Amino acid sequence: MAALAACGEPPHTTAPTPVPITDLKARPSDPDLDRPAVRLLAIDWPSVKLANETEALALWKQIAPTGADWDQKLEEIPTNLPLARSLGVALLREGNFACQAAPASTHNCLKVPIEVAPPAPTATLADPCLRRLLAMWSIDQLEEDDIGNVRDALAAIAALPPPESQLVTSAIRAIPEADRDARLKILVTAWKAGQHEVVNANLGTLDEAHLIEAVTKYHIDGAVEILSAEGHKPVYLAAVGDTVLPAAVRTQAMTELVTVSDTLAPDVKATLVAATKTADCTVAATAARKLQMFGDKRFIPTRPHTASVPAMMRGLCVLASYELLQSAGDDSLLASYVPARGLERTEVSYDPLSEVDTDGDGDPHTERKTDLVPRAEVSLPDLEDMVHAMASCKDTTCTSDSREFRFTFKPAGGEQFLAKVESIELPPCQDKPAP
Repeated sequence: MAALAACGEPPHTTAPTPVPITDLKARPSDPDLDRPAVRLLAIDWPSVKLANETEALALWKQIAPTGADWDQKLEEIPTNLPLARSLGVALLREGNFACQAAPASTHNCLKVPIEVAPPAPTATLADPCLRRLLAMWSIDQLEEDDIGNVRDALAAIAALPPPESQLVTSAIRAIPEADRDARLKILVTAWKAGQHEVVNANLGTLDEAHLIEAVTKYHIDGAVEILSAEGHKPVYLAAVGDTVLPAAVRTQAMTELVTVSDTLAPDVKATLVAATKTADCTVAATAARKLQMFGDKRFIPTRPHTASVPAMMRGLCVLASYELLQSAGDDSLLASYVPARGLERTEVSYDPLSEVDTDGDGDPHTERKTDLVPRAEVSLPDLEDMVHAMASCKDTTCTSDSREFRFTFKPAGGEQFLAKVESIELPPCQDKPAP
């Protein structure tokens, strides 16, 4: 019996002692995690009733936001109550959001983007730099029914110039996308204020008709990129001849137009021919290049037969832009500008570390080298820099950020020829000391 009992019963085991669960309520508190929220406003929000705008503005004075606590106080305002909308409308209609920009500066000779100055900790409700932050909150509280009451206020915000951008963007996006007339109107207001980047970034909500109006009537260049040369040919043709649009947009319009077909349509060709006479050298050169690619060589830049130095400078300006568009290995077209003896070309380099005046000009940092280049071998020096410099000329001297170009002409037979070109490397930029 003892043996049977020993074999038939399972072995006896002792249950493990349960590990006690820590009572969370009894755990010592963390002063950083368990710190009770501190309310800054002793306002019984559910009982607040705003009958009109005057009462809403009075409530703003009671809230009394400052540069040090505005965000905390706004968090205490319950946005699910109608009073948040009333506060927003009242503040927007009162205006005064033009915050003065922080002073411009440079670092390593690069311009540091100008930014809107933050409000001082002591700033009050009367400070525009604080009000612009409150205005962004206010716009977020609006509903579509409120837009009619703040339309003029939103337009006034859209008219703020750079560097303000956040508040302008908020004002634009407050206009319902479905109201495309109003959307275009506020975009035009912002465009005229210089908010080009902001406007171009918010064109996507416009329909085709309003995009066409934006570029053809108001010269908003970003609309060209959204439209297509194939589907909106008249818009592109007009863009090429629109002298208000940037050169880059006009030249891109040409490129899109000529890639639509293997041959030049008569209206495209006429537009390009007209563009060869435009004041912008890059646009004129691009038009001439496109025509040349389709076999029309009449507008390839050559020396103008004139005794006028300004006409020669214009010709060189177009020539420089044209040669920048040429393929590698193409011959320079400068030879027609140069007299039979050739071109005197001077290169002046700048070494800020040099201490020896090697060329005897009295400046140890510069080294001058002059050569007489035969007419058959001439070319424009430092071409990319020269194209940039040609946009900023005074008489026969043109300057880019890094080089100065000087052109000397000699008359012969009642005409002008290019006798000398000087390419002068400018000293490296130095940050100006803070005032």
